[in-house]
Amino acid sequence: MKKLFFTLLLLLLLTGCGRTPAATAPEELFHITDGTTADGIRPGDEPEQFIDAYEDYLIQVAYNNLESNYVVMDIDKIPYKEDISTMIANFFVDDKPVSEEELCRENNVKPTQLYALLSSSSYLREHNVVYRYLRFRWADGKIADIQSDELNYNETYETPRIR
Repeated sequence: MKKLFFTLLLLLLLTGCGRTPAATAPEELFHITDGTTADGIRPGDEPEQFIDAYEDYLIQVAYNNLESNYVVMDIDKIPYKEDISTMIANFFVDDKPVSEEELCRENNVKPTQLYALLSSSSYLREHNVVYRYLRFRWADGKIADIQSDELNYNETYETPRIR
């Protein structure tokens, strides 16, 4: 669990706070009902449906069969026919969606300081921090599986918010 947490956080740091802003993913985006996302995407869908639904969001890509980390990739340049995973992720601070750029700006930190900020007990005592992600596994140019999950920083670092 901690390795996954560290990998996801490293991914955020690599995307940086200075990149072109993407739409902030709302909480509803991460809901799956009967295998179908809130935007109507389900296993068996092809890249065109995926692009139509998620072109406004930052898309991260990793190769499934290699020791691969997620990297940001233009949605139109993703190699959908390869064995990959794509992911849309977002932070929620005190139940509100917030981008990495906003976190950096509001807390006056650089991208390299984001991990230290979000894992600090002083920050976590003041805020509830949850990282949600929607992951799509691709095979033969189609979505093979969709998963939605989250990492609760307050639980991971055993630091409850003090109200």
